[in-house]
Amino acid sequence: MSLTVAAKLARRELRGGLAGFRVFLACLILGAAAIAAVGTVRESIQAGLSAEGARLLGGDAEIELTYRQPTADERAWMTGISERLSQVIDFRSLAVSVSGDRALTQVKAVDDTWPLYGQAEFDPPLALQDVFAGSNELPGAAMDQVLMDRLGLT
Repeated sequence: MSLTVAAKLARRELRGGLAGFRVFLACLILGAAAIAAVGTVRESIQAGLSAEGARLLGGDAEIELTYRQPTADERAWMTGISERLSQVIDFRSLAVSVSGDRALTQVKAVDDTWPLYGQAEFDPPLALQDVFAGSNELPGAAMDQVLMDRLGLT
């Protein structure tokens, strides 16, 4: 479309006054504001992840292996390129209580260096060593209160 045709169409539209033009301006302003808001939120999220990402995600880098543990060579390579290394294994499981109540769960097994950043917090407050100390040759465990309530555990 040429500039003269566009000018002719604009003049024809403005013959009725600026009432129709107000709707166009409102849409233009709302669109610009929405784009600015999305950009601001994106920048805030990016700044937050840059500042607190290691603490939120549990480390600076993650290597995820599916259905297997790292080989000796892979573990040696990871140890060589990192300051500290923690291994976490997680999987879905079905928890069954003594009373027969069942619940689908996400089990996470951690090693002695977990967590790499920050500290684990428990309710009621307990030391990490006490939580995982266990008894009768069984390792200790921590459960979410929702799961305990669902299985009727205390």
